[in-house]
Amino acid sequence: MMIASRKVASPAAVSPIQNGFSLISNEKLLQLYATMLKCRLVEQRLRGLAKKNKLEKPADIPGQEAAIVGITIDLLPGDTLAPSHGALVPCFAKGLPLRSVLASLFPRPAGSRSPFGVRHLLSPALSNAAQINKIVSVAIANKTRKNGKIAVAFCGDLSTSPSLLHQSMKLAAARKLPILFVGHSGHDADAASHNGIAPSLPIATVDSNDVVAVYRVATEAVTHARRGSGPTLIECKPWCLPSQPLQTEDPLLNMEKYLTRKGLFTSKLYSETTTGFKRELNAATKLIPGR
Repeated sequence: MMIASRKVASPAAVSPIQNGFSLISNEKLLQLYATMLKCRLVEQRLRGLAKKNKLEKPADIPGQEAAIVGITIDLLPGDTLAPSHGALVPCFAKGLPLRSVLASLFPRPAGSRSPFGVRHLLSPALSNAAQINKIVSVAIANKTRKNGKIAVAFCGDLSTSPSLLHQSMKLAAARKLPILFVGHSGHDADAASHNGIAPSLPIATVDSNDVVAVYRVATEAVTHARRGSGPTLIECKPWCLPSQPLQTEDPLLNMEKYLTRKGLFTSKLYSETTTGFKRELNAATKLIPGR
């Protein structure tokens, strides 16, 4: 199955690997790309399993990988993530094993333990409102314990978010909670999207199709939170919607072009990453009884 249409330079046409003045190492850039590619493959497998077994589709769609990966890739095991209602790909990016990610599509056997808590994930089955309430409570507990852990909430569309979200942001700003709020908006969103948000809450607007930009913003926001300086709202703009997936730019292709300019991308990198990970996906799928 093709991930996206691409033109790849031959190895002879690729310039030597250079770090230049980038603050992000080549190793991290390749890790960002590989994780994005794997997230796209996970989303495709989830969609295929849902269709085959006539299950409710997860909320994940292609085109959101840059925001998901840029935000989550450097989270520590003890950090807590609210993935948003119905989203499973952020759970994979946070470290939930493939088998657990895929099995989450299906009804959980009675008496079985939820796989999310042990990875410091809130259940995608919870509503966005319930996730926001819980993640703020986690942030309060982390601040009280001074444990250096942070909380991250993917909290939905900023232009239509409920008052609960704005109230939570005001509380987080007032108490300097160690939390990142990650919201999204479309091309036409403007400052009106931020009405009701605490004036003291830093807001960083970032291109959701540029994983390097997202990663830079997230790194600063995470550092800000860990040192006790309080929360940040990261606004990802524009955002692929379920009715319009990949009608803007494809973040995967954008990253491939970026890596090619740095002499880091080849067709071999793409094929080896996809081939190896598809084997892992197939093995994980076989471990789900009756699938």
